[in-house]
Amino acid sequence: RPKIVGRASGLFLDSAGGSFGIQQPSHTFFHFSPRQTRSQSQYRTHQFFSSGKSSNEVKGDNPKAQQQPSQDDEPEYDWDVLLPFQKHSHNSIKITIPDEEPTSDDPFHIDTFQTKLQTTLETARTLQKNALWLTVPLSRSALLPFAHALGLRYHHAQNTTATLVLWLHPHQPSRIPEYATHQVGVGAVVIHPPSNKILCVREKRNNYRPWKMPGGLVELGEELDEAVVREVWEETGVKTRFRSVLGVRHTHGMQFGRSDLYFVC
Repeated sequence: RPKIVGRASGLFLDSAGGSFGIQQPSHTFFHFSPRQTRSQSQYRTHQFFSSGKSSNEVKGDNPKAQQQPSQDDEPEYDWDVLLPFQKHSHNSIKITIPDEEPTSDDPFHIDTFQTKLQTTLETARTLQKNALWLTVPLSRSALLPFAHALGLRYHHAQNTTATLVLWLHPHQPSRIPEYATHQVGVGAVVIHPPSNKILCVREKRNNYRPWKMPGGLVELGEELDEAVVREVWEETGVKTRFRSVLGVRHTHGMQFGRSDLYFVC
């Protein structure tokens, strides 16, 4: 077991003797014997690369790629009876309702919305589309019951916009992925080279036994290396430099019932 050798604001686990820390209350030093330490060579990062597109595909020599229909193959639609839609990923179509006041010639007028949506669904099935997506702003939420009546269900919501979807192959299992199945977190093994100590923190709310590594959730669009350096700075005021990923933990049933990917760096 480690031996407490001092107190400071950023706890460093010491395997080589001596003392190091930030002179603020709430952190503690621990002392480990050298046999408990692990050399850096025991932690190696591994990189996995997908094969991606072959050179033939990139050069346009792929026969299947050449058989894809061009814009000229698009059928002509009667937009008087359809809702405006666009091609979407994975052979689907998407209807986006603008966040603006409806006008007299509004294609999403509440009086004709359900009829047009029904016709659009039939057209999508004729085109052998896999799914229909519908994005509805909060200001047009009165249209939601009509979409629900035709089988569309909520997929996700963000800020003032809800996105609904309908899988168009009733006799096949839906291949539409769940939204936000995981949250991503990072934890930092911060080592002070001169003293060979590891930085730990104590939660004010006592959520963890008594010490833990600094870290937290990765923000949307943030890289792992940026997130872990930011979290250490926010929690301890210690400036760090990212070296590598040491490991990853996969846990289920976490916040909002989602799974968690926790990267130790």
